[in-house]
Amino acid sequence: MRIACVLITHLRARVELRRQPHLRARPALIADRSAGRPRVVDAFPAVTGVLAGMSLDKALSRHPDVIVLEADEPAYRRVFRQTLTALQGVSDRVEGAELGTAYVGLDGLESLHGGEAALVRALREALPRDLEPRIGVAEAKFPAFVAARTGRSHKAVTVSADPAPFLAPHPIDLLPISRDVLGGLLRFGLHTMGAVAAMRPELLIDQFGNDGRRAWELSQGIDDRPLLPIESEEAVVERIPLPFASASLELALTGVDTLLRRAFARPAARGRRAGRAELTCLLHEAPPWERAFHFRRGVGSREEASPVIRRRLEHDHPEAPVEELVLELGDLGEGVGEQLGLFPDVRAGRERRLEEAERQLRARLGGPALYRMTSVAPWHPAPEMRVLQAPIDPAARAAMRPLAPPAPVAVEEGPEGQPLAVRLERGWRPVARIEDCWSFDLWWLPAPLSRDYYRVRGEDGRRVTLFRDRREARWYRQAC
Repeated sequence: MRIACVLITHLRARVELRRQPHLRARPALIADRSAGRPRVVDAFPAVTGVLAGMSLDKALSRHPDVIVLEADEPAYRRVFRQTLTALQGVSDRVEGAELGTAYVGLDGLESLHGGEAALVRALREALPRDLEPRIGVAEAKFPAFVAARTGRSHKAVTVSADPAPFLAPHPIDLLPISRDVLGGLLRFGLHTMGAVAAMRPELLIDQFGNDGRRAWELSQGIDDRPLLPIESEEAVVERIPLPFASASLELALTGVDTLLRRAFARPAARGRRAGRAELTCLLHEAPPWERAFHFRRGVGSREEASPVIRRRLEHDHPEAPVEELVLELGDLGEGVGEQLGLFPDVRAGRERRLEEAERQLRARLGGPALYRMTSVAPWHPAPEMRVLQAPIDPAARAAMRPLAPPAPVAVEEGPEGQPLAVRLERGWRPVARIEDCWSFDLWWLPAPLSRDYYRVRGEDGRRVTLFRDRREARWYRQAC
């Protein structure tokens, strides 16, 4: 049985580099705080001497200036699931082992691709290059894993029918055995698999029991574990970054509704019913928040799914500010016939007409033209955070954005920092009167806001609202 091991080393770090490419040359590590004492789960190449499983305190003692990133396990698992799905496009026998490790059955597929080398190349090309997959091919799982583990990125290592000579020079710490057995083998002077394979198996069994037998068999290249293919599952994944990190429930619900519109508009979900939804909230300086929603009869539209998710979130929602939302629809089944109502659905018809009008306008203008306005924080002192707009057309990929974002403006200041003149569309305009002024300092927000506002009237009677950002030392014109 020919098996390929597809190995993505440091998967967590690679996912984080996708998000923050500016950290590529910086010392950074990823820590998991969800299980009591914080521990390191991965580290960037610039961090040396830090291994997965090490306590965060110990890692920081070695690298005091290292950047600590919070582990986002749902995102890492999601990328790995996408990897497995991509591999299933090449072979119908794909097994997902631990995070970053997959096994692929190759038997019978060589002729479809023009040989084993071309088949392996198809596996490599099915995955994004930034994941830098390593591939090993052998007659069993373990030698294939060692071939991938000791190979180079974007290169395949093929093991012959007799894997023992290939395995012989490799260290025994690649063996999937307990630390106690590994330490015992080292104390006996057995540092390589060749040394373990040269031992009489009964001696290892007497000393270490079944683990000793397992170590000897694997060192010989004997691995009778079967390939356990995962079932192919269709899923639709949508994600949207929020315009600002916020703990506002209404903002989160607006984001969820936007994701549901997009997900059910995707070809893979159109006309079908979803049995479950998974919502992941990426939080500011906190572990990701994840919940699953199961629909007993399935849902085939945003209108059906939204009330279920909304009711749950109203009682169970993240407490920390949310930066990004990710929604996955799964258990997709065929749509069922619906009983037609006596009267037409006026609201649904209006939505369809709006979406069609938006598509026509977008084709002419080259971008989204119609937006749906939602009040998310009417109490917020910053006007641009009170109302958000999202594209009417669910197929549009534009993100949600504030309705009234402030614009930079040039202002001439007086001796006490008050505005004396402002530069508008037709040049400088003197300020005739300051009608009102107020300030706020929201220092606790993820992106703190500290502003001095002025509502001024020009000599021509025109009213303008200005503010000076204390942190940036810049003036803005506020659209209200």
